[in-house]
Amino acid sequence: MSWNRALPYGTRDKLFGESRQMTETAYKMMAFFYTKGYRQIETPTFEYKDVFSRGREEREQRLYQFFDDRGRTLALRPDMTLPIGRLVSTIGLKGPLKLTYSGKVFRVFDDYTGKNNEQMQTGIEIIGGDPLKAEVEAVATVIQSLQAVGLDDTIIEIGHAEIYQSLCRELGLDEEQRLHFASLLTSKSLSGIRAFAAEHPQEKAFLLELPRLFGETSLLTHVRGLTTSRSIHQAIDRIEALVYQLTLLGYGTALSVDLGMVQTFEYYTGVIFRGYATSSATEFLSGGRYDDLFQRFEGQKRAAVGVGVNLDEIVRLKQQQSELTNKAIRTLIHYEEAAVVDALKRAQGPLNELSVCETVVESREYAIEHGFQTLVICQKDGVTTESVEKGETS
Repeated sequence: MSWNRALPYGTRDKLFGESRQMTETAYKMMAFFYTKGYRQIETPTFEYKDVFSRGREEREQRLYQFFDDRGRTLALRPDMTLPIGRLVSTIGLKGPLKLTYSGKVFRVFDDYTGKNNEQMQTGIEIIGGDPLKAEVEAVATVIQSLQAVGLDDTIIEIGHAEIYQSLCRELGLDEEQRLHFASLLTSKSLSGIRAFAAEHPQEKAFLLELPRLFGETSLLTHVRGLTTSRSIHQAIDRIEALVYQLTLLGYGTALSVDLGMVQTFEYYTGVIFRGYATSSATEFLSGGRYDDLFQRFEGQKRAAVGVGVNLDEIVRLKQQQSELTNKAIRTLIHYEEAAVVDALKRAQGPLNELSVCETVVESREYAIEHGFQTLVICQKDGVTTESVEKGETS
């Protein structure tokens, strides 16, 4: 079989309107970040594998790996946070830092997941400063940036990495058990959690409720009675503090909680985020606090929080919202040489496009194929306007 016309699984071509909208959306979001004091940085698409590999993450990321001419293992970046941590540590940048980026990330997902192995991502990172203020800033800024590109129905789910991590410690889970537990929480498997809780009765009441502990932020008020764990109580306190601050800023209706949330990357240490639109169940935003990450590069923790946005999903949502509008306002202008002046004047209008087709029949077919509403035919003896959808003339 020849593969010269096939694409690797999890990748796809982007054509015309989608490609343009991707560029415009990325620019608008980053332009908004600039106005909020974020400075842009860029890291290589691939780096040494050591930047990305660490324990469970290496297996879950399933890196795209290859060798350089000296036999050293390289990898395409699976996220943007790790390279940024490497850059900040290597150059010796001091905080507080407000950084923004845009670029592609690469992760090998199983075929049946339906996820793209290549994703375009933009986002922000705040390194240093007061942790709670930085978290409020990160969430508020990303909500505002999404509003700037026309998404007003974003829901930000807030969880805390310490809930899952402390349970793993208190229950004495080994690596295999940790992975199984994370899978049960991610899938919110009630039957699986019941079986798991039966094997670990220390936190049975909390475990049995954990898959249901998501939704309205008001559910936080009764969670403390389900566990005596001090670390979980502290995690809930932090979520409440963040929700309170964001609610004061007017973002309360955009917030929900998920106490069973588990992030792929182990470097997350505090509050974690995921984002959705009310019109779609597909996650397009992810992030959180990752103070432990800098231990890889500096040997000590640094306060840091970040949020990444999947632009592929953002563009898909925007296309759904604007498809009918875009189709209804476009006009194609076909002209004979003798009527070129009239045609050029008409083409100056917004979304009026000159046809490069030789004949009227070809222009009509082009208009139908590319979603124009009207076809204007400029000839020496007059102008004719056609409704492309109905084929009517006037």
